[in-house]
Amino acid sequence: MFDGQTTFRYGGRPIADILAEQAPEPPRFSRQNDFTVYVMGPYTAFSAAYAYDDGDRLATPFQQDPLFDPDRHVTESGRGDMERSLRDFCAELRDRHSCRAFIASDIGIPTYRQARELNERRDDDEPEVQGMAPLDQSIAFAAHSDAVLFLFTQGGLTTGVGTETGGILGEFHLRRGNPATTHKPGQRVAIYQDAEFGSATVDELPYGFDVRYDEFRRREDLHDKVRNWFDALTREARDTDLPVFVPGETYAPEE
Repeated sequence: MFDGQTTFRYGGRPIADILAEQAPEPPRFSRQNDFTVYVMGPYTAFSAAYAYDDGDRLATPFQQDPLFDPDRHVTESGRGDMERSLRDFCAELRDRHSCRAFIASDIGIPTYRQARELNERRDDDEPEVQGMAPLDQSIAFAAHSDAVLFLFTQGGLTTGVGTETGGILGEFHLRRGNPATTHKPGQRVAIYQDAEFGSATVDELPYGFDVRYDEFRRREDLHDKVRNWFDALTREARDTDLPVFVPGETYAPEE
């Protein structure tokens, strides 16, 4: 886990310390137990029942998806919960690859809206809860992770994660041609797209940003590709490759 000095903090504490405490650990000990992977993807599944008047007449209102299981990833109210599918996938990553894979909601930092709701219910003798915007959380988590994995599949509503993807890649100076002298190594950021997923914006990301990009068709196919990626990363010298943002100038002076 990257634990260098940055300005990423919550409640006066370094984000690195919070991740070290809260990012789920793999079930078995290995030399890669501290390899931290931040996984981003949609939290809500597309449902035809909400989009079409007769959608509830279908055998299932959800699209076929390599990660989403309509038998396990649906709430009691019938809402497709992609967050559950991402959490299950992270558990598989931890089990198969002995890494600390996590999604944002695994970390106990509330958004501003969540903080406001918590403060409305807190007792007078309890401290006020601070909030942190979702994009700010994602940038901080990505900064302190050894690998960042974006997942796009046909079954999820991708508006939120699509917006955050561009924000994060830009924040880490990964746009091709960016003159910044510091950046997160692009080989540590990967976009994996379901081959049946269609998005002109996501398809164009590899042309605009210097990151890894690949497609997959099945869950096992995705695990194989991720394993190869992790193997390549763990062979690198992480102590010299990982610094993301350090205090000081990040752009070369103009001539």
